[in-house]
Amino acid sequence: MDNSNKPTASSDTPSDADANRKRNRRRLLRGALGAAPVLLTLTSRPVLGGTHWTTVGGGRNGQCFTPSGFVSMPTSQHGTPSYCSGRTPGYWKQQQHFSSWVPPYYPTTVSGPGGHPATKFTDVFYAVTSPYPSATTFLEVLGMQGGPPNDVGRHIVAAVLNVAAGWTPVLTVPVLQGIWSEYINTGGGTVGYFEPTAGVKWYHDDIVTYLLSTQPL
Repeated sequence: MDNSNKPTASSDTPSDADANRKRNRRRLLRGALGAAPVLLTLTSRPVLGGTHWTTVGGGRNGQCFTPSGFVSMPTSQHGTPSYCSGRTPGYWKQQQHFSSWVPPYYPTTVSGPGGHPATKFTDVFYAVTSPYPSATTFLEVLGMQGGPPNDVGRHIVAAVLNVAAGWTPVLTVPVLQGIWSEYINTGGGTVGYFEPTAGVKWYHDDIVTYLLSTQPL
């Protein structure tokens, strides 16, 4: 009798093959879950993405993201992209650009009727502790040189002014206050960090890289 059409002892029937595939998937899932803590540790300080430039309304604009969206870029871009045209600290500290400051933020104190005090850093960023004296103004922080915490300080002040000007739709002042507070309250300097999403830590240079992605001008 011809037995060529009969399955051999090692062949899987359709039901057996389905069962094997399910077992393989379960093993893969268990392996991935077991490796997750290791992967999370390795990716806890990711290389931050670059900025995608475009021209909107005749000006140079950068595609920008919320802090959590910046972490997952470019794999999670959905819907209509946002574009930022924020200015850097170097722009905001120049006297010829003081007219670009939008109330309630002011670079200098003006006396007399209709006058106003210069905006103080701690009036906006009221962390438990501050690296700056209470009288330090936004303008003074913008002019501070060097690394942490001054690099974060001057760029986060510029970010607030950009929000007020309507140039960074992905940011709000409360979000920026949260970034600064967490950075300072976790130690500031080179050890402080901000977590844009669970398990990811941005140290001072990462925070600056993110803020600069919203400040293409």
